[in-house]
Amino acid sequence: MSDVPRQHPPSRFVIDDEGLKWRSCAGAAVFNSKNEILIGERMGKPGSWQTPQGGVDDGGETTTEAAIRELYEEVGLEDGKHVRLEKMDGEMSSIMCQYKTEGTGSWLEKEGFAGQELSWTIFRCSDSNLERDPSLACNLSGLNGEKPEFTAVKWESLDWVVDNVWEKKARPYQVLREACVPIMKRWEERCADLDLSGRWSRDSDRGVDVAEGLVARGLTQETALVKATEPYIQLWKRHATKCEWVVTTYDADGIKPRRELHYPVGEFVETYEGTAILFGDGGVIQRSCFYLAEKDADDDVAHVTISETPRGREESLRYMKNGELFLQRSFLGPGKTDQVVSREVFIRS
Repeated sequence: MSDVPRQHPPSRFVIDDEGLKWRSCAGAAVFNSKNEILIGERMGKPGSWQTPQGGVDDGGETTTEAAIRELYEEVGLEDGKHVRLEKMDGEMSSIMCQYKTEGTGSWLEKEGFAGQELSWTIFRCSDSNLERDPSLACNLSGLNGEKPEFTAVKWESLDWVVDNVWEKKARPYQVLREACVPIMKRWEERCADLDLSGRWSRDSDRGVDVAEGLVARGLTQETALVKATEPYIQLWKRHATKCEWVVTTYDADGIKPRRELHYPVGEFVETYEGTAILFGDGGVIQRSCFYLAEKDADDDVAHVTISETPRGREESLRYMKNGELFLQRSFLGPGKTDQVVSREVFIRS
């Protein structure tokens, strides 16, 4: 998508059985791993929050296409990059609500509309920056030639939104909250069902740019080539809850444990001694774990660990595909602007 101004066709509208005219509107409901929804504070209206939304263009645009467009124009998020369309059961494929705006003096009322017919499209976060802090991923400048709509963005619970949104718009969010109960439950089940358990051995022949990633962390080319091809074995076990893990990493012999680490959901700190291949000399690593939507994964779910290390920032994204464990590392060194991305494949042993 580009910032080139575009001419919008007139907004589509519908006439109901009572002869009332409703403007067709599309809403983009983006959820993070905690089932919180993305909302923005409206330009010129401090304390007024809502989701990205707007009219459906006349001339064949679908409500889903309109939601994708509005999401990009208002907050700069792209479908397939920052977010993914949420998996929906057949009966949940359409979430729609009409709400009246009479008595508000709005342009809708002046144009003869009874209100808006808002259709929701559900998205799931697939970007680690967006997950951790929406301000890191969103662009609020107004794209496609549109004026800025929001001054800030944040994650909030649907309960908070229903309680705090403008009363004239509360009904669509109430409908959304009710409709999303099974969607939220299914997401939690998908995260819990992601089965990383077992003893895993790296298939070094299928690695992509692994040595390059190690060089970016400060290893010599010679050492990086050795470390990228030597045996790498881990044992993953579930912790007290299904979404948390205990991981044991072994020496190259596959027998002697090198370290054991608990991966909880949320923020945590790891302290280590000696020299780590990935992290450098002993110190403290700030970490966080969560789940993201991932297009290449079975059931569209990946486990993510963010590590702020002495050598730089690393994102480790793990997911299952056809019985194999895929690990994608994205590393950004201090003062760098381009990430080095590598991929490793592990098989159960």
